[in-house]
Amino acid sequence: MATRVRETERKYEAGVEFVLPDLTAAGPVHTCDGPQRSQLDATYFDTADLRLARAGITLRRRTGGSDAGWHAKLPVGPDVRDEIRFPLGKGKSKVPADLAVLVRAHTLGAPLAPVVRITTERDEWELKAADGTVVALLADDRVTAHPVDDEPRQWRELEVEATDRTVLDAVGSALGARPAKSTSKLARALGKRAKVRVAVALSADPTAAEVVLLYLRAQVDALRANDTGVRLDTEDAVHQFRVACRRLRSALRSFRPLLDRDRVTALRAELKWLGGEASAARDTEVLEAELRAELARVPSVDVLGAVPARITAELGRAAADGRAAVLSAVDGDRYLALLADLDAFLADPPWTPKADRPAALELRKPVRKAWQALADSVDAVGEAAAGTDRDTALHQARKDAKKARYTAEAVAPVFGGKLEAWRDRVKAAQTALGTHQDAVVAKAALRDLGVRAHLDGDNGFTYGLLHARQDARAHAAEAEFAKAWKRLRGSKAPRWLR
Repeated sequence: MATRVRETERKYEAGVEFVLPDLTAAGPVHTCDGPQRSQLDATYFDTADLRLARAGITLRRRTGGSDAGWHAKLPVGPDVRDEIRFPLGKGKSKVPADLAVLVRAHTLGAPLAPVVRITTERDEWELKAADGTVVALLADDRVTAHPVDDEPRQWRELEVEATDRTVLDAVGSALGARPAKSTSKLARALGKRAKVRVAVALSADPTAAEVVLLYLRAQVDALRANDTGVRLDTEDAVHQFRVACRRLRSALRSFRPLLDRDRVTALRAELKWLGGEASAARDTEVLEAELRAELARVPSVDVLGAVPARITAELGRAAADGRAAVLSAVDGDRYLALLADLDAFLADPPWTPKADRPAALELRKPVRKAWQALADSVDAVGEAAAGTDRDTALHQARKDAKKARYTAEAVAPVFGGKLEAWRDRVKAAQTALGTHQDAVVAKAALRDLGVRAHLDGDNGFTYGLLHARQDARAHAAEAEFAKAWKRLRGSKAPRWLR
């Protein structure tokens, strides 16, 4: 069974002659207990072209120390990585299937084989506060790397791990050692071959292509980053996975004049499929959270019948079906083909001549177009009859608000503060419309639950009460949208957007 541990750590270079200083005055550090000595022996696995290493991921089998086992380390942010741990098992040369699948979005199914063996002589200290609480761990590592196709190399490094960044800063400052250039032992062992791709900063006067490519790459990275969370059922992972799909689809639509239309159309169709496969799981999450919260606000005297149990049973089945659907999608060949197509698209974008134009001029057009589509859909709300037609119109306005927000988000690095402020007001309108749509969905679900309860001979009163409360929520959200829309129309946007 897998366990997940979040690590916040920093590495430092240390020569053979380096002497550890007294750290008892480093921030909250009062005592240093140790050293505890251990011998670590790790074999690292990757594809032949080092796809994992270049993505900043390490996958290893390690013996020795307190956490022997199979580990996958995934980057989360600066100094932060998630380590997924599996038991050692009997196999030594083949990555366990349950671990290999967690990095499948990066390997695309390519074989995993040993690329380097690293042995480490580790001295570890527990850095404790005055009350005896461990505030940091300090490891002094003497490392020997044995790449499968290169000469062995040796070095010494220090590693400080703590959950509090102020402690990391204090200990790091007291050490007086140089920050390491490599983020991991694997990266140092493999050198330039495993250089992690970093986002390229925009030039002073970027072209439209530069801006759009930067945004598309960020969304593909987000899709892959949340793939593991989807597989491990991490909170909010399905939501962020689906958001990445939607942002990619929206960007490909908004910036379609800059790219080959046929390639864009094909990618958008596959992204629509993938987002759709994740929809049921996410929608059930939202619905269950809302119904449980609303039920908790109802006086117990008005909860008649087995309402909590029915909600748990009905939505539990829906959640299981939704999770099965999204897992089936990410485990399938169609998903791998989509990721490969996205990689090929980003490696050699099929630009049209318009993409070479200055971003400050060319990228105004998609924002204006998205804004006009939103304004038109809001006008349609005013013309829609009350009831289902109006709910449908409001839902369309929500989708258009989301597209306008995503488009502004993509080009914000070029247009600065005024556009960002406008985008935030679009988001406020979208949020109100999202609350309205959630209430509409909840009303329909409560009606179905109430009908089934009645047919089973149960009391349907509470479902009707919850339905009425969701109806009130929908009306309140629509009123909030009207206010947000008024603020948006009266806000200071860039002159070219007015």
